[in-house]
Amino acid sequence: MKNKCQIINAVISPVIYKDKFLLIKRIKPPYTGLWSLPGGKLEIGEHPQQTIVREIREETGLSVTFVSFRGIVSEILYDNNRPQTQFVIWVCETRAKSDKIKEFMEGKPKWFTREELIKNPKNMIPSDYAMINEFFIKNKKSLPIHKSHMHKNGKSYSLEYFGK
Repeated sequence: MKNKCQIINAVISPVIYKDKFLLIKRIKPPYTGLWSLPGGKLEIGEHPQQTIVREIREETGLSVTFVSFRGIVSEILYDNNRPQTQFVIWVCETRAKSDKIKEFMEGKPKWFTREELIKNPKNMIPSDYAMINEFFIKNKKSLPIHKSHMHKNGKSYSLEYFGK
């Protein structure tokens, strides 16, 4: 019998305002307590460009402009070495018109400089850090498809693999 693994089609984006990136400290599973890229699930009939603008408005109150797709990541979250959830993640670039953010049900939003992100990856979802590094810090402009394998051990998460 095959393992039943939930598949989620999602969009994420480090909202950019001037030289800062917006992340959210998650209060819901998975990845509770870790900093993450804002975003969420696509709704039926919704294009990923619409989804990311809607999700950021719902999670932060910000009005953003969609700039581009920076990558697509197929990520599998393992729990006890068994696939639990598979994410197909559209990594987007969005720009905010202001830095006035609100805290909503998803968690606490906060602006980070590029230097803060590079120096402090341990409190972030490991794959989100890898995506920020690949698509925004290294500034890769293409749309390569990446694979990400995550493992959950109790309340901690580790990145087993991230690459093409």
